[in-house]
Amino acid sequence: MRQQLAELQQQYRQRRWRLPLWLQIADSMECHWLSQTMAELLATQHEGAGFWLGECSADLPLPARTTQIKHKGQLLGLEADWIVINGLAGIDWDLFAASSGCLRAGGLWLLITTTPEQFALQPNPQAQRMLSYPLQAHDQASNFQQFWLSQQQDWWLYNNELGLHRQPNYHPHPANPKVPTFPAEESAAVAAGSAPAPFSTLEQQQAVAAILKVVSGHRRRPLLLTAHRGRGKSAALGIAAAQLQQQGKQKLIITAPNPAAAAVALQHATAYLAELQPNAPLALQFWPIDLLLQEKPTADLVLVDEAAAIPLPQLQQLTQQYSRLVFATTEHGYEGTGRSFSLKFQPYLQQHCPGWQQLRLHTPIRYTIDDPLEQQIFRSFLLACEQPTPVYNPSVPLVTKLHPASELLAQPALLANIFGLLSLAHYQTEVTDLWALLDNPQLQVMALYQDSTQEQTSASQLLGCAVISLEGLLPPQLATQVYQGERRVQGHLLAQSLAFHLATSELATLPLARVQRIVIHPAWQNSWLGQYLLKQVQQHCQQQSIAAIGSSFGATPTLLRFWTSQGFLPVKLSAQAEQASGEPSVLMIKACDNTLAPTIVQLHQQFAANLYLQLADSQRQLNPRLALQLCQPPATTVDALAKHQLALFVAGQRPYELVELLLLNWFNQCAHRLPVDETRLLVQKLWQKHSWAELTKQQSAYGKAQLINQIRQLLATFGLEQPPTSSPDRPSIDLQ
Repeated sequence: MRQQLAELQQQYRQRRWRLPLWLQIADSMECHWLSQTMAELLATQHEGAGFWLGECSADLPLPARTTQIKHKGQLLGLEADWIVINGLAGIDWDLFAASSGCLRAGGLWLLITTTPEQFALQPNPQAQRMLSYPLQAHDQASNFQQFWLSQQQDWWLYNNELGLHRQPNYHPHPANPKVPTFPAEESAAVAAGSAPAPFSTLEQQQAVAAILKVVSGHRRRPLLLTAHRGRGKSAALGIAAAQLQQQGKQKLIITAPNPAAAAVALQHATAYLAELQPNAPLALQFWPIDLLLQEKPTADLVLVDEAAAIPLPQLQQLTQQYSRLVFATTEHGYEGTGRSFSLKFQPYLQQHCPGWQQLRLHTPIRYTIDDPLEQQIFRSFLLACEQPTPVYNPSVPLVTKLHPASELLAQPALLANIFGLLSLAHYQTEVTDLWALLDNPQLQVMALYQDSTQEQTSASQLLGCAVISLEGLLPPQLATQVYQGERRVQGHLLAQSLAFHLATSELATLPLARVQRIVIHPAWQNSWLGQYLLKQVQQHCQQQSIAAIGSSFGATPTLLRFWTSQGFLPVKLSAQAEQASGEPSVLMIKACDNTLAPTIVQLHQQFAANLYLQLADSQRQLNPRLALQLCQPPATTVDALAKHQLALFVAGQRPYELVELLLLNWFNQCAHRLPVDETRLLVQKLWQKHSWAELTKQQSAYGKAQLINQIRQLLATFGLEQPPTSSPDRPSIDLQ
């Protein structure tokens, strides 16, 4: 066995492939055989560094350079010569997929499970975090494991009966169609070749040169750097930053959806700078995207890693704010949210930065393009789903269909189409989303199709889909514990928010539904299809005797208008922006049972009034447009004397400080009637209490005097005429 494996690894190493090996154990009686086999296998790996995922036996002699991996954060920036995944006690599929990118060419990828027949029926304890209360993972077989098995092929297998052998096409359900395979690389791809240090490939060298050109060339010609995972794009950002610092550039910024996404670029910048300028502090600094847009620091270059995972409005604002930008993103894999980025952001660049450039990296750093393990991972987790643009004819009727998990499992092509669309139009998708879709029976999928003679499950006709989470029905005692802050209930976000944040525990005992995701293909958004699909979701919920339906999402003015137009009311807003969208999370709800409507209206009114008070405190940084849409200022009146004073202010005859309260009362009275674009300054000054210094920076103004003149002009245009020559009649005051 040891000799066979060594020879096989050598063959794979010569081709710069990774070796997937599946060790299958028939029953618990083979534990002694497993220990012996593992000891023999690991003995061949003692020279390399390795990862161990899953349970690890204390009596198993592990190689000296072994790291036990328990969460994805440990993988950041690491490489391995071998990886063992012990699946006998369950598999964390999210960690499973993420770890594959760390394995070097010639490395051993060793999976340990029971036989496929047993594994298909085996509960997965790791799935517990996918399930809603009160479901238990040990009580049910895993649909996801059955799907994963149906996609496996071209493994090297090892078991007690046949030893080491190859089983090219294992499919428990051979009649099932295959999901799309990893897309063929373009013929123009550059071979790895022999790139000079510090570059790993010639393509990476070209990418660094293109990044340097952004700084030295014409302004407003950003670079879009795209690649599959493991092609070295983040490393290229870091290498370029180090070279720019050596050339004297000190104002270098990198931003990303989160600090972890920028870590690889920063590591490479630090390492290469140590060669170029030993002991020099790194100029490249990480800025969170929201802080970068708020503070607007000057920069010679701004690097944006995993740009597709950053909300489009923030990317557009960044493009307006900085003239030298590099956007890097993953084309395939969930980080990239696929073609949604191409469909939305690239046309924006074409319109606003017509000289923008694009460069694709094709060559993997650690292995070759046709690596068998990469094929396995992409196929198993739907990382390579190409989403075709559907045909839509407004004159043809629309239909919706519910697809239970059993149907998605039986039709992998349908699952790939639906999940591909969910990934395409969402800022953040992970393996856990696919996992939950198959393993959590409380999730329902509704798909929107064109009613045509073609098969409804055809991707060419899939226009949209929604994922619905069934929640609520909590026992009264549990609902009370949630209300009192003593318990949290997994999978019941809507019920928990109603009980804890909104102090209405009785609603948590009712049947509820939450729209977890609702997606229309980007090519057909703004075609009223979203409204149609949401109405169908509501009708379905009413038929299921759901009491109320809600949704939680990153609040934007556009999304708020969409949900409000469908009768949903906001009842809660987070104080912090959510990572996926960069916006605060808003909870909106609508009664399906009409008897609940007054309660929900009351919750909304309390929220809107409370938010008005929070604008000067915890919500000082809230987007003024959102503040106008969400809050309800107190009712005020502006009498004749107040109008006279304000008119004097407009005429420049009264200082701002003398009329600030009167101005607040006037604005509270008419804020919702004023043009939104004209009210930003007043929201920030009167409601959010920003200082003049803050406003000067935010409004790009010269100072306080200019801002006050803007307020005077706004009142003159939308509120008040010139003051009369004499003061209005005042009420008499008895001094006696």
